[in-house]
Amino acid sequence: MISRRNYFAITIVMFIIFFMFLSIGVMTERWNDYETNPYWKDRNMLPGESVSYSVNKDAAKLSGQARDLIVYIGGEKMEEAVGVWASYTKREMKSYTSLELCKSAEWKLDKSVPYMLVIDPDYIRWEEDTELEALEEYLDTGSDVVFCRMPDVSVVKKSRRVQKLFGIRRVREDRSRIKGVHLYDGFLLGGEAVYMAKDKKEAKKRQDMDLILPWYELESGTEAYMKGIVDEEDIESEEYPVIIWKKNYRDSCLMAVNGSYMEEFGGIGILSAMAAQMNAYEIYPIVNAQNMVAANYPVMAQENEERLMDIYSRNMRGVGRDVLWPGIMSVYRRNRLGLTCMVALQLDYEDGLEPEEKQFDYYLKNLNMEGVETGLSGLNISGTPLKEKLDRDYEFAHRLLPDYHAVSFYGGSMGEDEMKAVMYEKAMSSVRTVVSKDRKDNEIIGYLSEHVTKQKVLSDGFTHTYRDDLRIRCVETMLGYTNILLDVTDAVYPEDKRDSWEKLSEDLSWNIQNYWRNFQKFQGTTTAESDIHIRRFLSLDYSQKREGRDIRMQLSETARPVWFILRTHGEAIERMSGGSFTRLENDVFLLEFTEAEAVITMKSTAFAYE
Repeated sequence: MISRRNYFAITIVMFIIFFMFLSIGVMTERWNDYETNPYWKDRNMLPGESVSYSVNKDAAKLSGQARDLIVYIGGEKMEEAVGVWASYTKREMKSYTSLELCKSAEWKLDKSVPYMLVIDPDYIRWEEDTELEALEEYLDTGSDVVFCRMPDVSVVKKSRRVQKLFGIRRVREDRSRIKGVHLYDGFLLGGEAVYMAKDKKEAKKRQDMDLILPWYELESGTEAYMKGIVDEEDIESEEYPVIIWKKNYRDSCLMAVNGSYMEEFGGIGILSAMAAQMNAYEIYPIVNAQNMVAANYPVMAQENEERLMDIYSRNMRGVGRDVLWPGIMSVYRRNRLGLTCMVALQLDYEDGLEPEEKQFDYYLKNLNMEGVETGLSGLNISGTPLKEKLDRDYEFAHRLLPDYHAVSFYGGSMGEDEMKAVMYEKAMSSVRTVVSKDRKDNEIIGYLSEHVTKQKVLSDGFTHTYRDDLRIRCVETMLGYTNILLDVTDAVYPEDKRDSWEKLSEDLSWNIQNYWRNFQKFQGTTTAESDIHIRRFLSLDYSQKREGRDIRMQLSETARPVWFILRTHGEAIERMSGGSFTRLENDVFLLEFTEAEAVITMKSTAFAYE
C-alpha cells in the first residue's frame, strides 16, 4: 500500500512532468515563426546574371595569367554542352567547324597551346593525312585531346594510323552485344559501379545503357575507365569492349568515348573526370548542394475523395497526414538531403472545392518545425491557365499569411518562356529560384533572368535506371549537385493500386539509400539554400598556381564560403590556410574557402590509405 507521503511525491513528480511537456509545447509553438519565410531575401539584392562568369567575358584571370583554353571542333550539337562545361570551370573556349579553321585561328599567333581539344569526329576528314598530322601535332605539343564519340567503326577498321592514334590494337567486332557496363573506381565520384541486371525483372526496370557497340581491343600505353561486360566465360575482363579510355602520349593524353554518353543531359560531367585523369591534379569550383523536392505536396483541398477512399480508406486530409507525411519525413530524416515541399493548394481548380485554412496552417507550422522549405507548385490537373492558378493561390495564401513570401517555384516541364511570363505576377514577386524537369540543354544550373536562378531536376526518386545513376555520378563529379524529384500527383490521383504510396515509397526509400549514399559528405540544402550556392558559384572567379608542394589560390570578391573539388594522383592535403577540407574518396577532396587567398599544402600518400 502506498503511503500518503509517497503518493504526494508521485503526484508532484507527475505534475512537474506534465508541466514540462506543456511548457515545451507552448514554447515550441511560440518559437515556431512559420508566418514568415526564414529563407526570404530580396532577389534584387543578390548577385545576378550580369556578374556571373561566362566564356565570352574577358579572358584575363585574377592573377593576370591566361585562362586554360578549350578548343572545340564540331557542330552546334555538342558546342553548347562543351561551352557550359568551360563556363562552369571558368575556362576560355574557342569553337571551329574544322581542324583547318582551327589551325589558322588568331589565337595561334601568340603560340599558346590549348589546354584541351574537344572534338566531334564527324568534323574530321579521316581520309586526309593532313588532318591526322594536325591531331598528332597537337598531342606532340602538349594539348590533351578528347573525342566526344568515336568515328564510325569503318573508319577505324580500315586505317592503322587511326587505330594507333586512339591506342586500338584491333577491331574485334563491328557490332557486339554486351550484357552490362562496368564503371571503374576512381573515374567518376561515387566509386565503382556494375550496370548489369541479375534477371529479366531488373533488366526491364533499370537497364537502359547502350548494349550494342563496336568491340575495340587496346594496345599497351592505354588505360580503361569503363568497359562493356560480355556474356562469354572464356573472355578475360582485360579483353572486354572498352567504352571510355585514355592513351598516353609523351606530354599529353587522348581520351575517347565509345558511345553516346557525352551527348546526353549531364554527360559533360565526363569532361571533368577526364580532366582529372589527364593532369597531375585538377581543382575546380562546385555548387555543393543536395536537394530533394516534393512536388505537389501537400494538397490542401479535399478533392478526389471517392478515389482516395477506395485506395487508402482516407480522404485527402488523411492521406496527406497519415500516409504521405510519415513516408516523406522518414526519407528526409534518414539522409543528408535538404527538402523543399512545393505546395499545391489544390490540383483541381474546376471541382468547386477550395483549400482548407486549417490544413494550410497545420502544414506550414509543421514543415517549418522540420526545417523544410515551403515553395510554390505551378502545376494542376484541371488545365487551369498558370496565371489564373497563381492569382487564386495568392489570394488565399496572402489573406491568411500576408507576411509570408515564397522564394522557390516548381515548374515541372514548363518551358523557360512560360515561367518568365509570370515571374512578375504578385504570387511570384518574391520567387528567386525555379526548379524544372526541362532537359533541352546541358545548363543544369544557371539564370532564368537577371535576378532568378534555375536548377534542374536530375532524377525521379521513384524510378532509377542505370543511365540515371551514371548521369547523377557525372553531375556530382562536375558540380557536387543533385536534385531529386518526388512528385506525389500519382499518389493522390492514383489510377490503380500500382500508383499507391505504399508501392511508390518502397522504391523511393531504397533508391535514395543506395544510389546517394556515396555523396553524403556534400551539403544537404533546400532549393533556397541551393540558390545561394548557385549564385556564388556562377559569380566566382579564381586563379591557382602550383609552387612545389603548395597550391596557391586567389578568389574573386564574391560572398563566401565557396566550394571546390581537388583531385590528385597519390597526393593528400597536409594542411590548408584560408579554409578547410574534407576527404571524399581516395585522391578526392572537398575544399571550403572562407577567405580570398588560400594555400593548400600537399603530401605524398604512398601507403597512406587503409
